[in-house]
Amino acid sequence: MKSLHTLIVAAGLAAALSVSSFAAESEAGYIDIGQLMPSAKGEFVEVNISSGMLKFAAKIAAKQEPEAAALLSSLKRVRVNVVAMDDSNREGTVAQIEGIRRKLESQGWTKMVTVREGEEGDNVDVHVMQRSEDVIDGVVVTVLDRKGEAVFVNIVGHINADQIATLAENLDIQPLKNVRLKMNKGEDKSGDEA
Repeated sequence: MKSLHTLIVAAGLAAALSVSSFAAESEAGYIDIGQLMPSAKGEFVEVNISSGMLKFAAKIAAKQEPEAAALLSSLKRVRVNVVAMDDSNREGTVAQIEGIRRKLESQGWTKMVTVREGEEGDNVDVHVMQRSEDVIDGVVVTVLDRKGEAVFVNIVGHINADQIATLAENLDIQPLKNVRLKMNKGEDKSGDEA
């Protein structure tokens, strides 16, 4: 009887986890990339911030930075992956990032920023999932630094056009810092491209 009770509890937990995982994966603005392969030295950074933690951070920031607090409370999820690249993982990581970029475009994401600095320079794309003229459901930043790092950032939530600069500053997303979105009718919706 005790093992039956344990089995029921385990099955319930498994069902709850799969439902929450499915909910995250079906959110507009979320993109599942799996895992980026670490280099032979195993160097990587992975950050996953849930909606609950973002709301907690918003409450802390509310008095000193109300604009940042409003933005944080509108976010549902932030994921950041950074991996060092060497001969053991460079080819696979580059292929994975390029595959993510193709997937985003095939799923209706808009490429907002592209930076190409030659073979040894940065290779950056910023994509957005836009709900309406002035609301974005998600931002994805992918960076391939041919000298040694790959970066993936996925921000999920309801981001107003005027919050992009705040988002870039507070989450230190360099490619977004210089983007000026003009979301009014008839104006250019793209960022500065290099």
